Amino acid sequence: MRGTGMMRATIHAFALLAAGSALAESLPEVVEDAYLFNPTIDAARANLLAQGEGVAIANAGRLPTVNLTSQYQLSRVWVPDPFDDATTAPLSLGINGSIPLYDGGRTANNVSQARANIDSAYAQLSLQEQTTILNAVSAYFDVLRDKEVRDLTVESLRLLVEELKASEARFEVGEVTITDVAQTKAGVAAANFDVIQADGNLRSSAEGFRAIVGRLPGALDAPEFLPEIPASAKAAEDIGLAYHPSIRAARSAERAAVYNIRVINADKLPTVQFGSSLNGQINDTTEGFSSRRNNQLTAALNLTLNAPIYQGGQVDSRIRQAQHVANQRRADYHAAVREVQRTVNIAWQSFATARGAIEAGKEQVLAAKLAFDGIREELLVGSRATIDVLDAEQALLNARVSLVNSVRQLNVAAYTLISAMGLLDAEFFGIEPVVGNKGGIANVEPLSPYGVVKNPEAAWRFPWRP
Repeated sequence: MRGTGMMRATIHAFALLAAGSALAESLPEVVEDAYLFNPTIDAARANLLAQGEGVAIANAGRLPTVNLTSQYQLSRVWVPDPFDDATTAPLSLGINGSIPLYDGGRTANNVSQARANIDSAYAQLSLQEQTTILNAVSAYFDVLRDKEVRDLTVESLRLLVEELKASEARFEVGEVTITDVAQTKAGVAAANFDVIQADGNLRSSAEGFRAIVGRLPGALDAPEFLPEIPASAKAAEDIGLAYHPSIRAARSAERAAVYNIRVINADKLPTVQFGSSLNGQINDTTEGFSSRRNNQLTAALNLTLNAPIYQGGQVDSRIRQAQHVANQRRADYHAAVREVQRTVNIAWQSFATARGAIEAGKEQVLAAKLAFDGIREELLVGSRATIDVLDAEQALLNARVSLVNSVRQLNVAAYTLISAMGLLDAEFFGIEPVVGNKGGIANVEPLSPYGVVKNPEAAWRFPWRP
Protein backbone atom coordinates (compact mmCIF):
# COMPACT_ATOMS: atom_id res chain seq x y z
CA MET A 1 0.00 0.00 0.00
CA ARG A 2 3.10 2.20 0.01
CA GLY A 3 3.14 2.46 -3.77
CA THR A 4 1.65 5.10 -6.01
CA GLY A 5 -0.72 2.83 -7.86
CA MET A 6 -3.92 4.39 -9.12
CA MET A 7 -7.17 2.83 -10.16
CA ARG A 8 -9.56 4.31 -12.63
CA ALA A 9 -12.44 5.85 -10.74
CA THR A 10 -16.04 5.13 -11.52
CA ILE A 11 -16.35 8.75 -12.53
CA HIS A 12 -13.84 11.05 -14.20
CA ALA A 13 -12.78 13.38 -11.41
CA PHE A 14 -13.66 16.91 -12.30
CA ALA A 15 -15.01 15.84 -15.66
CA LEU A 16 -16.91 19.10 -15.79
CA LEU A 17 -13.72 21.11 -15.60
CA ALA A 18 -12.25 22.66 -18.70
CA ALA A 19 -9.30 20.80 -20.13
CA GLY A 20 -5.98 22.14 -18.84
CA SER A 21 -3.36 23.54 -21.13
CA ALA A 22 -0.14 21.77 -21.98
CA LEU A 23 1.60 23.84 -19.29
CA ALA A 24 -0.96 23.08 -16.59
CA GLU A 25 0.47 21.85 -13.30
CA SER A 26 -0.36 18.38 -12.06
CA LEU A 27 -1.15 17.47 -8.48
CA PRO A 28 2.27 15.79 -7.85
CA GLU A 29 4.05 18.96 -9.03
CA VAL A 30 2.06 21.12 -6.63
CA VAL A 31 2.67 18.66 -3.77
CA GLU A 32 6.40 18.65 -4.52
CA ASP A 33 6.61 22.43 -4.19
CA ALA A 34 4.70 22.31 -0.90
CA TYR A 35 6.94 19.50 0.35
CA LEU A 36 10.19 21.26 -0.54
CA PHE A 37 9.40 24.86 0.32
CA ASN A 38 6.88 24.90 3.16
CA PRO A 39 8.47 26.47 6.28
CA THR A 40 6.58 24.27 8.74
CA ILE A 41 8.28 21.21 7.22
CA ASP A 42 11.63 23.02 7.33
CA ALA A 43 11.08 23.65 11.04
CA ALA A 44 10.34 19.96 11.63
CA ARG A 45 13.48 19.00 9.68
CA ALA A 46 15.57 21.36 11.78
CA ASN A 47 14.08 19.87 14.95
CA LEU A 48 15.01 16.39 13.75
CA LEU A 49 18.60 17.43 13.03
CA ALA A 50 18.80 19.14 16.44
CA GLN A 51 17.57 15.97 18.15
CA GLY A 52 20.16 14.05 16.14
CA GLU A 53 22.91 15.82 18.06
CA GLY A 54 21.46 14.49 21.31
CA VAL A 55 23.17 11.12 20.94
CA ALA A 56 26.61 12.68 20.53
CA ILE A 57 25.94 14.91 23.54
CA ALA A 58 24.80 11.98 25.67
CA ASN A 59 27.60 9.71 24.47
CA ALA A 60 30.19 12.23 25.66
CA GLY A 61 29.44 11.08 29.20
CA ARG A 62 31.42 7.85 28.66
CA LEU A 63 34.42 9.49 26.96
CA PRO A 64 37.56 10.90 28.64
CA THR A 65 38.01 14.60 29.28
CA VAL A 66 41.35 16.42 29.11
CA ASN A 67 42.01 19.98 30.32
CA LEU A 68 45.01 22.24 29.92
CA THR A 69 45.68 24.89 32.55
CA SER A 70 48.32 27.59 32.44
CA GLN A 71 49.08 30.64 34.56
CA TYR A 72 51.77 33.29 34.43
CA GLN A 73 52.19 35.86 37.22
CA LEU A 74 54.56 38.76 37.68
CA SER A 75 54.96 40.21 41.20
CA ARG A 76 57.29 42.80 42.78
CA VAL A 77 58.11 43.03 46.48
CA TRP A 78 59.60 46.18 47.98
CA VAL A 79 61.37 45.77 51.34
CA PRO A 80 63.40 48.20 53.49
CA ASP A 81 67.20 48.23 53.52
CA PRO A 82 69.42 46.34 53.91
CA PHE A 83 67.34 43.75 52.07
CA ASP A 84 66.99 43.76 48.31
CA ASP A 85 63.72 44.15 46.50
CA ALA A 86 62.51 40.95 44.82
CA THR A 87 60.69 40.24 41.54
CA THR A 88 58.94 36.93 41.08
CA ALA A 89 57.66 35.58 37.72
CA PRO A 90 56.17 32.11 38.21
CA LEU A 91 54.83 30.17 35.18
CA SER A 92 52.71 27.06 35.77
CA LEU A 93 51.46 24.59 33.20
CA GLY A 94 49.29 21.57 33.86
CA ILE A 95 47.41 18.83 32.04
CA ASN A 96 44.78 16.75 33.77
CA GLY A 97 42.29 14.24 32.51
CA SER A 98 39.68 11.80 33.73
CA ILE A 99 37.94 8.70 32.43
CA PRO A 100 34.57 7.61 33.84
CA LEU A 101 34.65 3.95 34.79
CA TYR A 102 31.14 3.57 36.19
CA ASP A 103 28.27 6.08 36.34
CA GLY A 104 25.34 3.92 37.40
CA GLY A 105 24.14 3.53 33.81
CA ARG A 106 23.43 7.24 33.43
CA THR A 107 25.26 7.63 30.12
CA ALA A 108 23.89 4.46 28.56
CA ASN A 109 20.33 5.48 29.39
CA ASN A 110 20.96 9.06 28.25
CA VAL A 111 22.03 7.68 24.87
CA SER A 112 18.96 5.43 24.67
CA GLN A 113 16.72 8.34 25.61
CA ALA A 114 18.32 10.51 22.92
CA ARG A 115 17.75 7.78 20.32
CA ALA A 116 14.09 7.54 21.32
CA ASN A 117 13.80 11.31 20.99
CA ILE A 118 15.24 11.07 17.48
CA ASP A 119 12.68 8.45 16.53
CA SER A 120 9.93 10.68 17.94
CA ALA A 121 11.25 13.71 16.04
CA TYR A 122 11.39 11.70 12.82
CA ALA A 123 7.78 10.60 13.30
CA GLN A 124 6.77 14.19 14.05
CA LEU A 125 8.50 15.28 10.84
CA SER A 126 6.60 12.62 8.92
CA LEU A 127 3.35 13.77 10.53
CA GLN A 128 4.05 17.39 9.61
CA GLU A 129 4.90 16.39 6.05
CA GLN A 130 1.67 14.47 5.66
CA THR A 131 -0.37 17.30 7.18
CA THR A 132 1.20 19.80 4.80
CA ILE A 133 0.76 17.51 1.80
CA LEU A 134 -2.91 16.98 2.65
CA ASN A 135 -3.36 20.74 3.00
CA ALA A 136 -1.74 21.19 -0.41
CA VAL A 137 -4.06 18.58 -1.93
CA SER A 138 -7.10 20.30 -0.39
CA ALA A 139 -5.95 23.71 -1.63
CA TYR A 140 -5.38 22.25 -5.12
CA PHE A 141 -8.93 20.89 -5.36
CA ASP A 142 -10.36 24.03 -3.74
CA VAL A 143 -8.91 26.10 -6.57
CA LEU A 144 -10.20 23.67 -9.18
CA ARG A 145 -13.66 23.69 -7.61
CA ASP A 146 -13.92 27.46 -7.26
CA LYS A 147 -12.64 28.02 -10.79
CA GLU A 148 -15.30 25.71 -12.17
CA VAL A 149 -18.01 27.30 -10.01
CA ARG A 150 -16.99 30.72 -11.29
CA ASP A 151 -17.09 29.45 -14.89
CA LEU A 152 -20.54 28.00 -14.28
CA THR A 153 -21.84 31.27 -12.81
CA VAL A 154 -20.38 33.24 -15.73
CA GLU A 155 -22.12 30.87 -18.18
CA SER A 156 -25.36 31.23 -16.22
CA LEU A 157 -25.05 35.01 -16.41
CA ARG A 158 -24.51 34.81 -20.16
CA LEU A 159 -27.66 32.71 -20.60
CA LEU A 160 -29.69 35.10 -18.47
CA VAL A 161 -28.46 38.10 -20.46
CA GLU A 162 -29.59 36.35 -23.63
CA GLU A 163 -32.88 35.56 -21.94
CA LEU A 164 -33.28 39.23 -20.97
CA LYS A 165 -32.73 40.34 -24.58
CA ALA A 166 -35.28 37.79 -25.79
CA SER A 167 -37.73 38.85 -23.09
CA GLU A 168 -37.39 42.52 -24.06
CA ALA A 169 -37.95 41.61 -27.71
CA ARG A 170 -41.07 39.65 -26.85
CA PHE A 171 -42.29 42.55 -24.75
CA GLU A 172 -41.95 44.86 -27.73
CA VAL A 173 -44.36 42.68 -29.71
CA GLY A 174 -46.69 42.19 -26.77
CA GLU A 175 -45.98 38.51 -26.07
CA VAL A 176 -44.94 39.12 -22.44
CA THR A 177 -45.62 41.75 -19.83
CA ILE A 178 -43.31 44.21 -18.15
CA THR A 179 -43.39 41.90 -15.13
CA ASP A 180 -41.65 39.18 -17.12
CA VAL A 181 -38.95 41.62 -18.16
CA ALA A 182 -38.49 42.77 -14.57
CA GLN A 183 -38.20 39.19 -13.37
CA THR A 184 -35.50 38.51 -15.95
CA LYS A 185 -33.61 41.66 -14.95
CA ALA A 186 -33.75 40.53 -11.33
CA GLY A 187 -32.32 37.18 -12.41
CA VAL A 188 -29.48 38.92 -14.24
CA ALA A 189 -28.70 41.03 -11.17
CA ALA A 190 -28.66 37.93 -8.98
CA ALA A 191 -26.37 36.18 -11.47
CA ASN A 192 -24.02 39.17 -11.38
CA PHE A 193 -23.84 38.82 -7.61
CA ASP A 194 -23.14 35.08 -7.97
CA VAL A 195 -20.24 35.85 -10.35
CA ILE A 196 -18.78 38.39 -7.94
CA GLN A 197 -19.09 35.96 -5.03
CA ALA A 198 -17.62 33.08 -7.04
CA ASP A 199 -14.69 35.26 -8.08
CA GLY A 200 -14.07 36.20 -4.44
CA ASN A 201 -14.17 32.55 -3.40
CA LEU A 202 -11.64 31.71 -6.12
CA ARG A 203 -9.31 34.46 -4.94
CA SER A 204 -9.61 33.23 -1.36
CA SER A 205 -8.78 29.68 -2.45
CA ALA A 206 -5.80 31.00 -4.39
CA GLU A 207 -4.49 32.71 -1.25
CA GLY A 208 -4.96 29.48 0.70
CA PHE A 209 -3.00 27.74 -2.04
CA ARG A 210 -0.17 30.26 -1.73
CA ALA A 211 -0.04 29.87 2.05
CA ILE A 212 0.69 26.16 1.63
CA VAL A 213 2.60 25.93 -1.65
CA GLY A 214 4.41 29.27 -1.50
CA ARG A 215 3.02 30.84 -4.69
CA LEU A 216 -0.24 31.61 -6.41
CA PRO A 217 -1.69 28.82 -8.56
CA GLY A 218 -1.45 28.85 -12.32
CA ALA A 219 -3.35 26.57 -14.64
CA LEU A 220 -4.06 23.33 -12.79
CA ASP A 221 -4.55 19.99 -14.50
CA ALA A 222 -7.57 18.15 -13.11
CA PRO A 223 -6.62 14.52 -12.35
CA GLU A 224 -8.59 11.74 -14.01
CA PHE A 225 -7.83 9.08 -11.44
CA LEU A 226 -8.42 8.54 -7.77
CA PRO A 227 -5.69 7.07 -5.54
CA GLU A 228 -5.97 3.41 -4.70
CA ILE A 229 -8.15 2.83 -1.63
CA PRO A 230 -8.26 -0.33 0.57
CA ALA A 231 -11.16 -2.68 0.03
CA SER A 232 -12.67 -2.15 3.48
CA ALA A 233 -12.61 0.18 6.45
CA LYS A 234 -11.02 -2.58 8.57
CA ALA A 235 -8.16 -2.94 6.09
CA ALA A 236 -7.62 0.83 6.15
CA GLU A 237 -7.64 0.83 9.95
CA ASP A 238 -5.04 -1.95 10.12
CA ILE A 239 -2.76 0.01 7.79
CA GLY A 240 -3.22 3.15 9.87
CA LEU A 241 -2.29 1.36 13.09
CA ALA A 242 0.84 0.00 11.43
CA TYR A 243 2.08 3.14 9.66
CA HIS A 244 0.63 6.32 11.12
CA PRO A 245 3.45 8.57 12.36
CA SER A 246 1.46 9.91 15.34
CA ILE A 247 1.46 6.40 16.83
CA ARG A 248 5.19 6.04 16.21
CA ALA A 249 5.84 9.46 17.78
CA ALA A 250 3.79 8.58 20.87
CA ARG A 251 5.50 5.20 21.28
CA SER A 252 8.95 6.79 20.97
CA ALA A 253 8.02 9.49 23.50
CA GLU A 254 6.96 6.75 25.90
CA ARG A 255 10.29 4.97 25.45
CA ALA A 256 12.16 8.22 26.10
CA ALA A 257 10.18 8.75 29.31
CA VAL A 258 11.04 5.24 30.54
CA TYR A 259 14.74 5.81 29.87
CA ASN A 260 14.50 9.10 31.77
CA ILE A 261 13.44 7.15 34.88
CA ARG A 262 16.63 5.12 34.62
CA VAL A 263 18.72 8.24 34.11
CA ILE A 264 17.37 9.78 37.31
CA ASN A 265 17.79 6.52 39.20
CA ALA A 266 21.53 6.69 38.43
CA ASP A 267 21.76 9.60 40.87
CA LYS A 268 21.25 7.06 43.69
CA LEU A 269 24.19 4.91 42.55
CA PRO A 270 27.92 5.42 43.06
CA THR A 271 30.26 6.70 40.37
CA VAL A 272 33.88 5.76 39.77
CA GLN A 273 36.37 7.64 37.64
CA PHE A 274 40.06 7.41 36.96
CA GLY A 275 42.08 10.61 36.76
CA SER A 276 45.62 11.73 36.09
CA SER A 277 47.45 15.04 36.15
CA LEU A 278 50.81 16.44 35.14
CA ASN A 279 51.76 19.88 36.46
CA GLY A 280 54.96 21.86 35.98
CA GLN A 281 56.08 25.20 37.44
CA ILE A 282 58.92 27.52 36.51
CA ASN A 283 59.58 30.12 39.24
CA ASP A 284 62.16 32.80 38.40
CA THR A 285 62.95 35.10 41.36
CA THR A 286 65.29 38.11 41.10
CA GLU A 287 66.78 39.81 44.22
CA GLY A 288 69.10 42.70 43.60
CA PHE A 289 71.68 41.48 41.11
CA SER A 290 71.14 37.79 41.75
CA SER A 291 68.44 35.39 40.60
CA ARG A 292 67.43 31.84 41.37
CA ARG A 293 65.13 29.32 39.79
CA ASN A 294 62.73 27.02 41.61
CA ASN A 295 61.37 24.61 39.00
CA GLN A 296 59.28 21.57 39.76
CA LEU A 297 57.30 18.86 37.96
CA THR A 298 54.46 16.92 39.58
CA ALA A 299 52.56 13.88 38.26
CA ALA A 300 49.63 12.15 39.94
CA LEU A 301 47.15 9.36 39.39
CA ASN A 302 43.88 9.07 41.25
CA LEU A 303 40.83 6.86 41.48
CA THR A 304 37.72 8.62 42.75
CA LEU A 305 34.60 7.02 44.20
CA ASN A 306 31.50 9.08 44.88
CA ALA A 307 28.66 7.33 46.69
CA PRO A 308 25.51 9.23 47.69
CA ILE A 309 24.40 8.55 51.25
CA TYR A 310 21.55 10.95 51.89
CA GLN A 311 19.88 13.27 49.36
CA GLY A 312 16.89 14.57 51.27
CA GLY A 313 14.46 12.43 49.23
CA GLN A 314 14.96 14.59 46.15
CA VAL A 315 15.99 11.78 43.83
CA ASP A 316 13.12 9.54 44.95
CA SER A 317 10.69 12.36 44.28
CA ARG A 318 12.17 12.96 40.82
CA ILE A 319 11.86 9.25 40.06
CA ARG A 320 8.19 9.26 41.03
CA GLN A 321 7.66 12.35 38.92
CA ALA A 322 9.33 10.68 35.93
CA GLN A 323 7.18 7.60 36.44
CA HIS A 324 4.04 9.72 36.29
CA VAL A 325 5.32 11.32 33.08
CA ALA A 326 5.95 7.86 31.63
CA ASN A 327 2.38 6.87 32.52
CA GLN A 328 1.18 10.02 30.78
CA ARG A 329 3.18 9.16 27.64
CA ARG A 330 1.75 5.64 27.73
CA ALA A 331 -1.77 7.06 27.90
CA ASP A 332 -0.89 9.42 25.05
CA TYR A 333 0.11 6.39 22.99
CA HIS A 334 -3.23 4.67 23.57
CA ALA A 335 -5.01 7.94 22.80
CA ALA A 336 -3.07 8.19 19.53
CA VAL A 337 -4.17 4.66 18.59
CA ARG A 338 -7.80 5.50 19.25
CA GLU A 339 -7.52 8.75 17.33
CA VAL A 340 -6.10 6.95 14.29
CA GLN A 341 -8.94 4.43 14.45
CA ARG A 342 -11.45 7.27 14.64
CA THR A 343 -9.99 9.36 11.82
CA VAL A 344 -9.60 6.36 9.51
CA ASN A 345 -13.20 5.26 9.93
CA ILE A 346 -14.55 8.81 9.59
CA ALA A 347 -12.45 9.32 6.45
CA TRP A 348 -13.71 6.02 5.07
CA GLN A 349 -17.33 7.04 5.64
CA SER A 350 -16.69 10.46 4.09
CA PHE A 351 -15.22 8.81 1.01
CA ALA A 352 -18.13 6.39 0.70
CA THR A 353 -20.63 9.22 1.13
CA ALA A 354 -18.91 11.40 -1.46
CA ARG A 355 -18.77 8.52 -3.93
CA GLY A 356 -22.51 7.98 -3.54
CA ALA A 357 -23.16 11.70 -3.89
CA ILE A 358 -21.44 11.72 -7.29
CA GLU A 359 -23.96 9.36 -8.88
CA ALA A 360 -26.89 11.27 -7.39
CA GLY A 361 -25.35 14.55 -8.53
CA LYS A 362 -24.90 13.34 -12.10
CA GLU A 363 -28.54 12.27 -12.25
CA GLN A 364 -29.62 15.61 -10.76
CA VAL A 365 -27.67 17.58 -13.37
CA LEU A 366 -29.07 15.47 -16.20
CA ALA A 367 -32.66 15.88 -14.96
CA ALA A 368 -32.23 19.62 -14.34
CA LYS A 369 -30.80 20.09 -17.84
CA LEU A 370 -33.73 18.24 -19.43
CA ALA A 371 -36.20 20.28 -17.36
CA PHE A 372 -34.52 23.56 -18.30
CA ASP A 373 -34.50 22.77 -22.02
CA GLY A 374 -38.13 21.63 -21.89
CA ILE A 375 -39.36 24.69 -20.03
CA ARG A 376 -37.56 27.02 -22.46
CA GLU A 377 -39.35 25.30 -25.35
CA GLU A 378 -42.67 25.51 -23.53
CA LEU A 379 -42.09 29.23 -22.96
CA LEU A 380 -41.89 29.78 -26.70
CA VAL A 381 -45.35 28.27 -27.21
CA GLY A 382 -46.80 30.20 -24.28
CA SER A 383 -47.41 27.30 -21.88
CA ARG A 384 -44.78 28.50 -19.40
CA ALA A 385 -44.04 31.81 -17.74
CA THR A 386 -40.69 33.56 -17.64
CA ILE A 387 -40.37 32.87 -13.93
CA ASP A 388 -40.49 29.15 -14.70
CA VAL A 389 -37.48 29.46 -16.99
CA LEU A 390 -35.59 31.47 -14.39
CA ASP A 391 -36.32 28.89 -11.71
CA ALA A 392 -35.27 26.05 -14.00
CA GLU A 393 -32.03 27.79 -14.91
CA GLN A 394 -31.23 28.40 -11.23
CA ALA A 395 -32.00 24.76 -10.43
CA LEU A 396 -29.61 23.66 -13.20
CA LEU A 397 -26.88 25.94 -11.89
CA ASN A 398 -27.37 24.67 -8.33
CA ALA A 399 -27.19 21.06 -9.53
CA ARG A 400 -23.96 21.68 -11.43
CA VAL A 401 -22.36 23.51 -8.51
CA SER A 402 -23.45 20.72 -6.18
CA LEU A 403 -21.84 18.14 -8.46
CA VAL A 404 -18.60 20.11 -8.60
CA ASN A 405 -18.58 20.27 -4.80
CA SER A 406 -19.22 16.52 -4.60
CA VAL A 407 -16.32 15.80 -6.96
CA ARG A 408 -14.06 17.97 -4.84
CA GLN A 409 -15.27 16.16 -1.72
CA LEU A 410 -14.59 12.77 -3.30
CA ASN A 411 -11.00 13.61 -4.22
CA VAL A 412 -10.19 15.26 -0.89
CA ALA A 413 -11.88 12.43 1.01
CA ALA A 414 -9.72 9.89 -0.83
CA TYR A 415 -6.48 11.66 0.09
CA THR A 416 -7.74 12.32 3.62
CA LEU A 417 -8.23 8.58 4.03
CA ILE A 418 -4.70 7.92 2.80
CA SER A 419 -3.38 10.53 5.24
CA ALA A 420 -5.39 8.95 8.06
CA MET A 421 -3.62 5.67 7.23
CA GLY A 422 -0.24 7.44 7.47
CA LEU A 423 0.70 6.88 3.81
CA LEU A 424 0.41 10.38 2.33
CA ASP A 425 4.13 11.09 2.26
CA ALA A 426 6.51 12.33 -0.43
CA GLU A 427 7.13 8.83 -1.78
CA PHE A 428 3.40 8.41 -2.42
CA PHE A 429 3.72 11.08 -5.12
CA GLY A 430 7.09 9.81 -6.38
CA ILE A 431 9.04 12.64 -4.71
CA GLU A 432 12.53 12.01 -3.37
CA PRO A 433 12.52 12.60 0.39
CA VAL A 434 14.77 15.32 1.76
CA VAL A 435 15.28 13.38 5.02
CA GLY A 436 14.90 9.62 5.20
CA ASN A 437 16.29 6.40 3.75
CA LYS A 438 16.58 8.09 0.34
CA GLY A 439 17.00 11.59 1.63
CA GLY A 440 19.93 12.71 -0.51
CA ILE A 441 22.73 14.19 1.59
CA ALA A 442 20.95 14.26 4.95
CA ASN A 443 20.11 10.71 5.96
CA VAL A 444 18.38 10.08 9.26
CA GLU A 445 17.19 6.52 9.13
CA PRO A 446 13.48 6.13 9.97
CA LEU A 447 12.68 4.05 13.06
CA SER A 448 16.35 3.20 13.59
CA PRO A 449 18.14 3.59 16.92
CA TYR A 450 20.19 6.40 15.43
CA GLY A 451 20.98 7.56 11.92
CA VAL A 452 24.12 9.54 11.18
CA VAL A 453 23.47 13.04 9.90
CA LYS A 454 26.22 13.56 7.35
CA ASN A 455 25.42 17.19 6.63
CA PRO A 456 23.40 19.14 9.22
CA GLU A 457 22.68 21.88 6.67
CA ALA A 458 21.19 19.54 4.09
CA ALA A 459 17.66 20.26 5.29
CA TRP A 460 18.10 23.81 4.04
CA ARG A 461 19.34 22.93 0.55
CA PHE A 462 15.87 23.79 -0.76
CA PRO A 463 15.16 27.32 0.53
CA TRP A 464 11.50 27.90 1.23
CA ARG A 465 9.82 30.74 -0.55
CA PRO A 466 7.75 33.14 1.59
